[in-house]
Amino acid sequence: MANMKQYIVTLIKLFLFWLLFFAVGRLLFLLVYHHALASLPWKEIAACFSHALRLDISTACYLLTLPIVLLCLKLCTSRRWVDILFYIVFTIELVGCGLIILGEIGVYGEWENKLSYKILLYLQRPMEIITTATTMQLIGGVAGMIFFVAGGLCLCRRAIWKTDIKLKKRPCIKSVATLLLSGGLCFLGMRGGLDAIPITQSAAYYSHHDILNDAAVNPHWNLLYSIAYFHNADPDRYRYTDDATAERIFTELLDTEKDSITPILTHNKVNVVIILLESWSADLIESLSGSKNITDNFNHLVQNGILFTRTYANGHRSQQAICSIFSGFPSVPMYDITDNHNKYRHLPSWPQIMKDAGYHTSFYFGGNLDYGNIRSFLLHCNFDTIVEGADMPSSLPRGKLGIPDEYMFAAHAEALHSMQEPFMSVLFTLSSHSPYDQPKNTEEVDIQCEETPFLNSAKYCDHWLGEYFDKIKNEPWYANTLFILVGDHSHPTHISKRYHFSADYQHVPLLFYGEPVMPALRGTQNDMVCSHVDLALSVLSQLGLDYHDFTWGKNIFNPYSPQFAFYEALSGYGWIRPRAEYAEFHNGSKYFSYGLGDSTYYPILKQEGRAYLQYLYNTYLQY
Repeated sequence: MANMKQYIVTLIKLFLFWLLFFAVGRLLFLLVYHHALASLPWKEIAACFSHALRLDISTACYLLTLPIVLLCLKLCTSRRWVDILFYIVFTIELVGCGLIILGEIGVYGEWENKLSYKILLYLQRPMEIITTATTMQLIGGVAGMIFFVAGGLCLCRRAIWKTDIKLKKRPCIKSVATLLLSGGLCFLGMRGGLDAIPITQSAAYYSHHDILNDAAVNPHWNLLYSIAYFHNADPDRYRYTDDATAERIFTELLDTEKDSITPILTHNKVNVVIILLESWSADLIESLSGSKNITDNFNHLVQNGILFTRTYANGHRSQQAICSIFSGFPSVPMYDITDNHNKYRHLPSWPQIMKDAGYHTSFYFGGNLDYGNIRSFLLHCNFDTIVEGADMPSSLPRGKLGIPDEYMFAAHAEALHSMQEPFMSVLFTLSSHSPYDQPKNTEEVDIQCEETPFLNSAKYCDHWLGEYFDKIKNEPWYANTLFILVGDHSHPTHISKRYHFSADYQHVPLLFYGEPVMPALRGTQNDMVCSHVDLALSVLSQLGLDYHDFTWGKNIFNPYSPQFAFYEALSGYGWIRPRAEYAEFHNGSKYFSYGLGDSTYYPILKQEGRAYLQYLYNTYLQY
């Protein structure tokens, strides 16, 4: 078996075996829960096998790691112990993978979730699992394990792993070269290919039905990812006081003297278009005391809109902003809730409420929504249409991360032209994210510094933002559309920052613009302290729709609303009030605290910020 042809054939057979193994497990899952699939189109059900393929390939490559090493050893030696060791490894993999598949099938009916790191808590008490299982579950589990293990070993012995050896000259040199080549290919398979963004669960998400997405996501990949990233969540990490006190302070923070909504629209039956601006810091905006001549088109819009001058991002990454905006849930330090389907499925959805009110909802992005597991989160939000770079015509130019903004602005304008009203549509820009490889077809900044490439990318985005509004202003739906322009998070600029995790750094633009905005309010500014989590509640209140599920936000159009903003600061928090700001966090082994403004407020801000974070973290862990 030791020549190269036999090596390649054996490796391919092993790879195909695991793909078949996963497909059989998926089929078994669908058969067991066929009653939950009765009303779904069979084509959509069958599609879970094709959408599962990328994560299945990644998982198969992980399982091939040790067999590759053993195959290379067989190029060097004919010793029997290599074959024995392979069968030991293969049997352990079979048992482990079989247990995960059958365990997920067993608990899914009760949990309605995939296996996660929480299973480790139950494995500490294995007798409880056995005693709480039904007789049919135990019989099915034993029969399933026999089928998987015995069937897998039999197939491997007969068709995959051969023991005949024909050593050739210089076997060890060939073995090392083969190990490097096949190991490299295996690594590419693990990360999902050559894309800049490694594979996530989003690669398998395709349906608005949770059970089909759960079937498509490889259970082994999902469980290992969950254990690696979430199992070590320390429940006492942010315990500053007793939980009752933290909850009381949190409740008092959101207590509003009067539920009085100031209308900003001439009527509430309007379309809503959200333009989510990648990495746009307030430093880019002249109207927010930023630089001139970077975002001139945005500043032109400010003259006829409502600019919120003290809006802060809740986090430092796009997936955090998307969750905060569309589910009204703050960013949790150390963890991104979008990475954990078992947790974010508890969150409300702004797009879903719009859908229930008769709106068509859509999300457009020129890049890859695998990043931050965003695609799966958007499917949870139940957007009717989700378009990413891979869905766009192949003729469109592409940079390293995706389609440049000028083409996506044009594509979005074209999509809105034929979109059924009323609609809620989101356009998430891309070009102001590194590596800043946008076309050099617009004027550049006259600032020379380390951040000049970023500033040029923002100016490029702003140029095509202006072209976008010039293109759509004569559309019949334009006069009935509210535009919301908001930065997803900040970015270092040429302007000196006080501190990377200061409130100043978190400062992002927020603008309400459009013909439905009351004429008397156009060109005005609002200095209420607010953040991403306030958007859903505030806009829904203007539209006369139910917003009571968004319990973490406040209404920015209620002059009696409390003024504060929370943001995650690495492993800690930042807390902003009108007169001061305060932050506490760890950076490695060193502890930092930071304050700015009236220092007499620091003790109060510290107490409020800690209580808010403790209540937030406890809520996250309970989901």
